[in-house]
Amino acid sequence: MATFDLYQSVTDSIIAKMETSGANWVNPFNKGRNSLKPYNATTGKSYRGINTVLLNFTPFTSNAWASFNQWRNANCAVRKGEKASIVVFFSMLEKKNTQTGATDKFPMLKYFNVFNADQVDGDLADKHRAVAVEKPSDVETVAVADAIVARTNATIRHSREPRAYYSGGGDFIHMPERALFDATPTSTATEAYYSTLFHELTHWTSQPTRCARKLGERFGDHAYAFEELVAELGAAFLCAEAGITREPRADHAHYLNNWLSVLKNDKRAIFRAASLAREASEFITGKKTEAVDEAA
Repeated sequence: MATFDLYQSVTDSIIAKMETSGANWVNPFNKGRNSLKPYNATTGKSYRGINTVLLNFTPFTSNAWASFNQWRNANCAVRKGEKASIVVFFSMLEKKNTQTGATDKFPMLKYFNVFNADQVDGDLADKHRAVAVEKPSDVETVAVADAIVARTNATIRHSREPRAYYSGGGDFIHMPERALFDATPTSTATEAYYSTLFHELTHWTSQPTRCARKLGERFGDHAYAFEELVAELGAAFLCAEAGITREPRADHAHYLNNWLSVLKNDKRAIFRAASLAREASEFITGKKTEAVDEAA
């Protein structure tokens, strides 16, 4: 009697989508921030000129900024590991002209570092994060998926920063808040949220004490690309395991296509990645997946 293998079925379906679909992957994070210009959280003054451009090209949803010392003096703490953004300004320098005796003035470009309220803990930071436009979350709670996540005891942090990532050094997962997830042409907001979470949770299994996979060191290198294949396949497997989608979302195939091009279209890579993704998924769910009689 023929048997049904969930993981093989998901893998085969993704490959079929990759071979026939030319659509691009759509980032499901809602990156809209409020319409206010960037401003200093402690002085209330707006940043102007090129600083508006510099600060708007950041992944944060709040428009409130301040220097490390300004946040500290306001009893707030910049989180460890957060990277600063640059703000520039002109300072007028004076130099005496030895020939005329007059004092000449000329501008010198300087810069200093600032941190967004999304990167800071404390009452003032909380207040300015709340300025960001709120929208109700379209993500529905899926109890089975939440149970899978909970059993791992992984550290998962949510914030308004619209980036999802796994920090190997800190051993934590960062997720955008549920309200930041929008539907895409191929997915509901719920599917996008849990798929993203499962993607990062698969990365989480890479640690030596879990599934011991080697992560890439640079964005776009071979090892990095291969790990992305593993993580996205792991997300597809876990979505199927949790019943979030009956078959893999087209977004999985679109996203994987980007990394297959990095691997020079080595289609064997997806089968190697699928084996590692299965291992990661079984580690996350805590159970070995056995082939099931399709007539059962």
